[in-house]
Amino acid sequence: MKYLLAILSFMIIGFSSRPVNGQQLVLHGEPVAKSILWVSADLPGFKIDHPITWSISASPKGPWEVLPGITTREIVLLTSYTGKYIKCEIIPDWTGEKVKSLNIITTSQVVYKGNPNTEWFRDAGVGVMLHFLKGVFAREGGSKEYNDAVNNFNVELFAENCKEAGANYVIFALGQNDGYYCSPNHTYDSIVGIAPGTLCSNRDLPADLFKALDKRGLKLMFYLPGNPPINNELVSQKIKYTYKTDSPTSQFTQNCWEGVIREWSLRYGKSLSGWWFDGMYRGGIIETRSDMSLPHNISTHTLAAKAGNYNSIVTYNYGVNTIQSNSLYDDYSAGEESQIVQVPQSRWVVDGVQWFLFTFLGEWWGRAGMRFKTKELIKWSEKVFEKDGVICFDIHTDKSGAIEPDHIRQVQAVKKAFDQKVKN
Repeated sequence: MKYLLAILSFMIIGFSSRPVNGQQLVLHGEPVAKSILWVSADLPGFKIDHPITWSISASPKGPWEVLPGITTREIVLLTSYTGKYIKCEIIPDWTGEKVKSLNIITTSQVVYKGNPNTEWFRDAGVGVMLHFLKGVFAREGGSKEYNDAVNNFNVELFAENCKEAGANYVIFALGQNDGYYCSPNHTYDSIVGIAPGTLCSNRDLPADLFKALDKRGLKLMFYLPGNPPINNELVSQKIKYTYKTDSPTSQFTQNCWEGVIREWSLRYGKSLSGWWFDGMYRGGIIETRSDMSLPHNISTHTLAAKAGNYNSIVTYNYGVNTIQSNSLYDDYSAGEESQIVQVPQSRWVVDGVQWFLFTFLGEWWGRAGMRFKTKELIKWSEKVFEKDGVICFDIHTDKSGAIEPDHIRQVQAVKKAFDQKVKN
């Protein structure tokens, strides 16, 4: 597999017993907080069959503290692991045969270097977001009307407008609560029991958009609710999620949704630079997802999102509030805000979490109009960029993908402020 190519020389193999029939474990990646380590093994059925545990210790000799809820081949190294050694232990599980466990330990402790995955994000400074939703682009009708809207979206026009505005990255909505998505997804279709093109578009709009943005030097991230859609009764029934209400997910529901996310992540691979997960509110949802006594948890969700690109960045939205981190797995703050008042004290909200603010230029999310005076935007953005903060503006387009001219002009003005900061 492509993820198993880079074997680091500073990792050693350790066994709790002698190798069984020559089998061994190998760790890949670097012991750096906010990055991912993963293990490979010369074991039959390793991908699915063998129990895995990860542990941390201040010494390579232990004692070891087992990390609950992390039983995958990959582990996201949290900032709380800084100064700790990491051990992966696998128990070969062959029916009728007793085999001692195999383990491997990093030769160095986890170190903190900020968050290497957010370097490009900090350097990008300013981006735009589009709520490409059925309720915006195809309010009437069903599958046919939605597919027509997806087919009629001109990615070249949209990408050129983004470049003209000076955006360095784009956050694009795959979909939201109505259950329609602008990208095919076999997992989703299978769970819901529908034919391709019914709720997921026939056209792979993100794939076309990746190409248009990439040749202009822009990166692409996805917007997606962290929970299944709540306004589609059929989907709620099939995924067993609460209809018309945001709520904590059951293990069945979470397993389904992680599968949907993983398919998109694997399809787009390193072309996808990050995720902005909505609806991970406090009061039950983020708390349940963060319960590491459950097999499906915030770690498995994060790994599903990063399956195609270990270096992609994620955040879990807490709603409109003071800029903060909502999860130990955040790479940047969700930053949802309706005003332009908050400014960073430093680049980091907390260790490893990039300061980021996300607001809308129009009268509401996805709408036309101008809420802010351009001079106000410039004055505020200068303070954000002074402390290495990152900004994203939700913009409005027509159905062809043409961005509202007033929004282009305002983003241009903010980009000039960013360029001046970089120049200085």
